[in-house]
Amino acid sequence: MRRRLCLLLLPILSAVSAVAQGYDPLPKLVVHARYVFVTTNAGGDLTNPSVMPDDRQAVVDVQNAIKKWGRYAVVYDAKDADLVLLLRKGHTTESQPGIRIGAGSTIKPTVGANVPTDMGDSRDLLALYDGAQGVDGAPLWRELATGGLDPPQMALIGDLRAAVDKAAKVP
Repeated sequence: MRRRLCLLLLPILSAVSAVAQGYDPLPKLVVHARYVFVTTNAGGDLTNPSVMPDDRQAVVDVQNAIKKWGRYAVVYDAKDADLVLLLRKGHTTESQPGIRIGAGSTIKPTVGANVPTDMGDSRDLLALYDGAQGVDGAPLWRELATGGLDPPQMALIGDLRAAVDKAAKVP
């Protein structure tokens, strides 16, 4: 019984010990990376009508903040990136009405409503991913904050900078 209890408590105690020692989960890849790609859940193509207007503006704001920071260079193609920043402006529900015109079948073209809708957390999201895996991998860093992507403060960019600076100081 004691052995089972020890085996159960060992991972918990290890995690507590790591937090107490200032364990930093950011890998050195983040410290040594040079290129970052900024994207949304709908992809990085800002001309895509599925990208919500708030997210489109947030991509531009984050790209500008990254350029101002100077640690990474912004790239516009995911295949060129060491890191990927995924963002989402907070809103519980947002719709973007539009019209879809398509070829449909060879017999008859189709015309109809196109209403991309986004529902989720009301807080802004910024997540950092390994560029080799993209957003399909596990995030290396992730934060949520109300108004966290609002310029000029861009609090989530400040949090990311602090995490990267902390990782750079770890031997």
